[in-house]
Amino acid sequence: MKKIILLAFVVGLVGCGKSEAEKAKAKAEMTEIKVNRLGRERVQQFLKDADSAKFRNEVAYCGEVNAKNGFGAFTGFKKYIAASEQLVIMDGDIPAAQFNELWQKHCISYAK
Repeated sequence: MKKIILLAFVVGLVGCGKSEAEKAKAKAEMTEIKVNRLGRERVQQFLKDADSAKFRNEVAYCGEVNAKNGFGAFTGFKKYIAASEQLVIMDGDIPAAQFNELWQKHCISYAK
């Protein structure tokens, strides 16, 4: 949280005297940070040990998470789609073909 606040402060200071393109880029970066954070928060609600969660390859509300299970062991990185607060789909929750179709449609398209 401190990093996000610090980053917002730095971006605010950096925005002084910058071109419109640079301001737009900084705003897009801040939006991406906020969306990724929201996705992480959504996923953490469904984990046994939310504090152990490690995230990578985040794009919008999608990414990969590794967290401890009920036995205290890490499960390995699994892809997720955090569609809403009530709907988080993890790889393995639905048939692989269906998950991959959703992943291609909603996650890969944002990275382009």
